Amino acid sequence: MIGCSVRAGATRILVGAFAFALLGLTQLGSVRTASAAQASSDLSSLHSALDQLATEGRFSGAVVIHGAEGVRFARGYGLADPFSQRRFTPETPVDSASLAKPVTAAAILWLAKEGKLDLDERVRRYLRDYPHEATTVRHLLAHSAGLPLEESLEPLADKTNEMIMKEIAERHLPPMFMPGSGFNYCNFCYTTLALLIEEVSGTSYLGFVQRHLAVPRGVTIRPVHLAEWTDRAIGYRRTAEGKLERADSYESEAFYGSANLSISASQLAQWGTQWWKAQLAPIRPRAIMPARIDGKPSGLSWGSWYCSSTGEQCHYLGHHEGFHHMLYWDVRRRISVAMVSNNTLASSRQQRLQRALVAFAQNDLAKGVEELRSELPDHPVRPGRYTLPSAEVVVVASDDNRMSVVRSGVRYPAYPMSVGIRYVPGLDTYLAARRDGRLNWLSLYEDVVGDRK
Repeated sequence: MIGCSVRAGATRILVGAFAFALLGLTQLGSVRTASAAQASSDLSSLHSALDQLATEGRFSGAVVIHGAEGVRFARGYGLADPFSQRRFTPETPVDSASLAKPVTAAAILWLAKEGKLDLDERVRRYLRDYPHEATTVRHLLAHSAGLPLEESLEPLADKTNEMIMKEIAERHLPPMFMPGSGFNYCNFCYTTLALLIEEVSGTSYLGFVQRHLAVPRGVTIRPVHLAEWTDRAIGYRRTAEGKLERADSYESEAFYGSANLSISASQLAQWGTQWWKAQLAPIRPRAIMPARIDGKPSGLSWGSWYCSSTGEQCHYLGHHEGFHHMLYWDVRRRISVAMVSNNTLASSRQQRLQRALVAFAQNDLAKGVEELRSELPDHPVRPGRYTLPSAEVVVVASDDNRMSVVRSGVRYPAYPMSVGIRYVPGLDTYLAARRDGRLNWLSLYEDVVGDRK
């Protein structure tokens, strides 16, 4: 998949020594009331843990944390290029993967705020060559347009946004479902939105998002050819035999909007702070509002964020080959957390690491330690109806070995990440079974166990 790769077997490197790196921290006792000194201590503990993992070859990347006062934490770990031994820093550019999508969504919401486009209008009003007549701008934002998967158009090498849309039209590829009636994680939706931004604004995609959305000037669209993309992080993983192999960005990618920004952890964290500042405040209410699919609430917002129930905390991810990134922001606490990684974090640890980073940023040392000591089990989930502690019922279904999850009436594909762990884009949830058959449901905001009915 473009930008958000969820292929089976893509998470082979274990980062499971968090417990060992942090074992001594469990003896600290109760956490004191947060203060400047305590915050510094907590982040020093985070650095010690990540540094130990980097020493063991289990993590490479960068973490940057901003507060209202400015940069609180900025560290690089391990190697940006393990083949040349170049070190990772907070300024190292990475393949953004799907972290381009919130940028694209914000640009659309900005144009709507300015009255330059109508979210409920059909896409053909703005892009006359768009292939499906009934699709609206909202359908594209919500991953509800039913555009085909990337596999339908492969190879994608050297294909631009315009070429992708034209090929879908010329081959008369029908929508996968009636636009607006279902969800399927949709990269072509966001390459189409990038075209729409340029058509309506009369300027380049990159120029528009930097001028109006406070995207840092150093952010670029990656070069088509990897040889021209200097000083970037190279995605890699370690084989079962312990050898390093590339798990890198794809050569000759010319599309953007869904992925393919060249951006660093420092730049990501800086952009995260804009969501509590004046420039993005006018679009924030709509950006955090849950998207609607066939009248039902989606797990994603109109701004392409996963948000807490209050909308005060939001985040999004980028996962592609060896790369795994997160940007999180908290309006109430004035916190922005960016993590980038280039060596295929294990699926059992991805969400735990993200939850730990947020906890440390909130000065909650005890929770950060506990998250890093925990991991998901790797037992296959059985189809069925599960009751979460809130009394909400979610359904896990399987059809022709394709698993899906139904929540609030919306069906989301659930992709295999390992033997038993499934990842659900659209909910940012990791699923796994316990030995007793109960369901582990893990997101950034939920860590619960569901009983099978």
